[in-house]
Amino acid sequence: MNQKRMFNVRNVVLIGMFSALAAVLETLQIPVPFAPPFYKLDFAELPVLVGGFAMGPVPAMLIAVVKNLLKLLINGTSTFYVGEVANALGSMLLSVPAALIYRRHKTKKVAMAALAVSVVIAVIGAVFINCFLTIPTYAIAFGGMENIIAMGTAVNPAITNLYTFAIFAIVPFNLLKCSLNALVTVLVYKRISVILHAERPVNPGKASVKG
Repeated sequence: MNQKRMFNVRNVVLIGMFSALAAVLETLQIPVPFAPPFYKLDFAELPVLVGGFAMGPVPAMLIAVVKNLLKLLINGTSTFYVGEVANALGSMLLSVPAALIYRRHKTKKVAMAALAVSVVIAVIGAVFINCFLTIPTYAIAFGGMENIIAMGTAVNPAITNLYTFAIFAIVPFNLLKCSLNALVTVLVYKRISVILHAERPVNPGKASVKG
């Protein structure tokens, strides 16, 4: 997809719509019993994944960024902007590899494989983002790393340091969140894709390609 096609009016509107939907979905958070309270499940990655499948990796990156900008405009930040940066990076790690793989061969089997690869990449990336960016920042806000570890120990006694925090909190939480978002994407994308392609004008003499 060349730059002119990527940023036509239709795609710009879709990027805005998917970003707004993602920002709304991010406000609907569900606590999980095995992780500290600042880890909450949501389905904000669904519009990012759908947008990436429909338009490509660059629009997916833009949706990931814009949804966090919208969140900042609506709610501000309580994490010195680090939480929003980490969220945007996590969204990109989940959506961009999937979009890159899927655009080569737009079939359901490839989509599922692309999402599986992206979930693994996103979970690995989440460990590094949390251990070297998010958690150190939260430690400052909550009075020290020991307080963060204590919040983990309160829900899982096996969490005693940053290493075990990663194994028993970061990995399972992100695996659950990314997998659920990927699963819902598989279930809904084809229906959404039909609507999106129905609105796209077909160039005479060229066969339309289903997403």
